[in-house]
Amino acid sequence: MGGSRCITALALFLALVLLSPSVYAHEQEILNVILVEDEARPGNVTDSAFVEGNGIVFRMRDNTENVSMQIRIDLNQDGVFNGSEDNVSVWLTRSCSLDENGSLVDENCAVSHQIIFGNSSQGVYDYQIERMIENSTAEVWNYSIQVWPDIHEEPGQPSIGDCFGANCEEEGDVDAVTSDSNEDLEMMLYLVMALATLGIIILFTSIRKERLEK
Repeated sequence: MGGSRCITALALFLALVLLSPSVYAHEQEILNVILVEDEARPGNVTDSAFVEGNGIVFRMRDNTENVSMQIRIDLNQDGVFNGSEDNVSVWLTRSCSLDENGSLVDENCAVSHQIIFGNSSQGVYDYQIERMIENSTAEVWNYSIQVWPDIHEEPGQPSIGDCFGANCEEEGDVDAVTSDSNEDLEMMLYLVMALATLGIIILFTSIRKERLEK
């Protein structure tokens, strides 16, 4: 009896997995911005692939003696870069001293700074990098970060900006061929899922019949 219940539960689980629609989730990505003696690489972040949920790590790579840098991001977009709601790093250096246990000698020492742009953070954020040598400001660089919306699209659904309806039939045969190809692939997937589900049902029925005969 217990074995039969386990088989039933397994069959139902596999059927649900096979027949349920696919879920598309954005995998978090981290962009590295390298700080050298004369610029940030890249400085301006404009790629549409940089969406909500992604992050940036600023890495200090300036080998100039006694140099440090600070990143200030205007998160509330009010033109002030060091407000209470803004993202301000500690002063970054090229390296940090460690003790015999591998711990930081100075807990405030850092060689990188990370920020994650969460949900509903789309927009353009200006930021500054101040470069200082021996406690004297050498220069300030100004850049911007554009965070794009994280849009999940399902196969077969129109994307933003796509044309659909009777008035779009004149756009040519290329769109029609692409649409037919997508429909054929979708039908094939449904057929595979249906056959897999049928195989599970047949297998379950066969096992149940064998148990009854015993």
